Amino acid sequence: MSGFTLQLASATRQQQFTEVTSFVGSDASGQFGLMAGHVPMATVLDFGLARFRCGERSTWRYLALPGGTLHFAGNQLSIATRSFVVGEQLDTVRSALETQLAHEARQHADLRHNLDQLEKALIDRLWHMEPR
Repeated sequence: MSGFTLQLASATRQQQFTEVTSFVGSDASGQFGLMAGHVPMATVLDFGLARFRCGERSTWRYLALPGGTLHFAGNQLSIATRSFVVGEQLDTVRSALETQLAHEARQHADLRHNLDQLEKALIDRLWHMEPR
């Protein structure tokens, strides 16, 4: 059986797998599977885990992601997401994604704090510029 290509892309990196024989993911309608030759489709993936097999390997590789978009056409599966972790050990993949998301949450909180400080400084400045 011929496989298909899986292309993963985030803002900071890309990873490609060839000869993928099956992919299992989930979206708002539930869990679904893809194999080579599947009809073209597009969907929005849920936060969580997907899994896939490559070539002659009988073990699953796990893909943890905080949601994303999936497009399958012409035996090419493309997934775009904010971040992703791929590995063969489920617990390792899950904890790596949790660590990555916690880091992103801290960065977001720092950015929000900096924007709040900037806004406060601008309001202060405008207040003192106004004639009395």
